Amino acid sequence: MRHRGKRTKELTIFSIFGLCTAICLLAFLWITAILLSGAGTLSSSSLTTPVLNGGMFEMVIGTIYLLLGSAAVAGPIGVLAALYLVEYAPKNRITRLIDQAINNLAGLPSIVIGLFGYAFFCRQLGFGISLAAGWLTLSLMMLPIVIRGSEEAIKMVPSSFKEGALALGSSEWQVSHTITLPAAAPGIITSILLGIARVAGETAAILFTSCVMVTRGLPKTPLDPIMALAFNLYVKIVALGETPDKVFGVALVLFIIVIVFAVAAIILRIHYRRKQPWLR
Repeated sequence: MRHRGKRTKELTIFSIFGLCTAICLLAFLWITAILLSGAGTLSSSSLTTPVLNGGMFEMVIGTIYLLLGSAAVAGPIGVLAALYLVEYAPKNRITRLIDQAINNLAGLPSIVIGLFGYAFFCRQLGFGISLAAGWLTLSLMMLPIVIRGSEEAIKMVPSSFKEGALALGSSEWQVSHTITLPAAAPGIITSILLGIARVAGETAAILFTSCVMVTRGLPKTPLDPIMALAFNLYVKIVALGETPDKVFGVALVLFIIVIVFAVAAIILRIHYRRKQPWLR
C-alpha cells in the first residue's frame, strides 16, 4: 500500500514535469512560427538599406554596436571580479555581502536598471541619450552572468595546475594570468556570449539611455544616440500602434541575432570540452 502511494506520487510529479516541458516546447515552436512569418516582410536588401529608405541597416548595426560595446565593458570587469572572488577574496562578511549584491543585481527588473542608467549616466555624468550610456547600462545587466559563469570556469581549473606553477616559484598573480585565466578561457568566453544573448532583446534598459526612433546614419562618437531593433519594435507597436504583422520582420532579425550568439556559446563549449578533458 505504501509502495503504491509512493509510485502514484512519482507518476504525478513526472506528469507535471512532462506537461510543463511540453508547454514550454509548444510555446517556443509557436513563437518561432510567428517570427518566421515575418520573413515575408523582409527583402534581400532590407538589411543594407538605410531606415529613411525603408530598410533597417542602422537598427541592425546599432544593435550590434550596443551588444559588442556592453560586452567590452562587462567582460573585463566581470572576469577580474570573478578571479578576485575565487582566488583572492577572504571568506568573510564583506565577501558574502558582495555575493549577495551580485545576486540582487541579477534579479533587478530591466526597467529599474534603465531608470538608473538614465539618472546616473545620462544626467549625472552628462552623457545624455547616447551609445556610451547604453553600453554602461547594458553592462550592468550582463555583469552577474559574466561573473557567475567566470567563477564556475575558474573553479573548474584543476588545482594541480596552480600548485605546480607555485612550486616552480611563480607568484599568485603570475599563476592567475598565465595558468588560471587561459585554462578557464572557454568558460569565460561562453559566459560573455550568454550575457550578450541575454541583453540582446532588452528594451527597457536602452529605452531611456541610448536609443531614438530615427537618426541620419550611424553614430560618429560614443556620445551620439543610436537606433536598435528592440527599441524600434517597442515604439512601432506601443507608440505608433502598428499591428504586429508589420513588425514581425524586425522581430525575426532580432531573434536571429540572439540565436547566433547562443549557438556560438554552445559550439565553443563543445569544442573546448573536447580539447580540455577536465571540463567533462
